[in-house]
Amino acid sequence: MNIEFHMPHGRVAEKIINAVRDKLISLYRSYKDISRAEVYFKEQGRTERNKFCEIDLTIYGSSLSVQRSAGSFEQATGKTLKAITEKINEQISRLHEPPDIITSTVKV
Repeated sequence: MNIEFHMPHGRVAEKIINAVRDKLISLYRSYKDISRAEVYFKEQGRTERNKFCEIDLTIYGSSLSVQRSAGSFEQATGKTLKAITEKINEQISRLHEPPDIITSTVKV
């Protein structure tokens, strides 16, 4: 799995980046179909919730994206990681469900 970080220079603490990297690696260990992760940190406007964290996961051709905002990058990252973990867990649980329609053929 490739992990790319995009952020404003000098605005995001190294411990936040390491926490995101570690969490994405643990998600990859539980769901091996993740081939790429892109993490975006950005600031927009001058409001209270102007710090954004967005994570885009590429899962063999399909894409999963989550973005959250907060007053700090650490809070936005926590919210984003929680949401992306929930979505990955949903996909894992769907793998173990039986298909909706079962088609069978019978010779008469």
